[in-house]
Amino acid sequence: MNNLELRSTETIKAVDNEKMIVEGYALRFNTLSNDLGGFVETISPQALKDTDLTDVRCLIDHDSSKVLGRTASETLSLNIDDEGLYFRCQLPDTSYSRDLYENIRLGNINQCSFGFILDEDGDTIEKRDDGLFKRTLNKIKSLFDVSVVTFPAYQDTDVAPALRSIEVVKEQEQEEIRKRETEQRNRTELLKAQLDLLKLK
Repeated sequence: MNNLELRSTETIKAVDNEKMIVEGYALRFNTLSNDLGGFVETISPQALKDTDLTDVRCLIDHDSSKVLGRTASETLSLNIDDEGLYFRCQLPDTSYSRDLYENIRLGNINQCSFGFILDEDGDTIEKRDDGLFKRTLNKIKSLFDVSVVTFPAYQDTDVAPALRSIEVVKEQEQEEIRKRETEQRNRTELLKAQLDLLKLK
């Protein structure tokens, strides 16, 4: 799964102490991320149009041994609206869930994240005036999980697929520069040759 990417996103909140329900946006459309290491990222409102959301898990820190909910069991619900992907999860009656809920209620833990794989050609990249690249996620192939996280997940491995895409764009830019330089050199040499011919006359 070397194309798996993790992104930290919005804050979550505890909304029902008796049933231990937490909710929040797993992702928001048209919102720019912070600098992720030479690029910023945004998610198109069309990104989830064809994404299969029938069996997504809610986890703690993307740890598959700590399942909080699942769409297939209806303990996790996902709703796509104009703002993004909203989730609501009823935590199970386990010791780690009770500890987590208390930490969310107190505000000690307040962020969520999502793990995804893009479709082939599922992103576009453009260079901004400030030198940063802007990556737009247009088509998410698979959404693996939404996770409650203690720390944001922007390690190098998490952004590796994005950086690979950006390297392709950089290479294309360099190739275009080399092409223009070659054309300029050829034009200069042609003009020089024409001048030399004129001198001979």
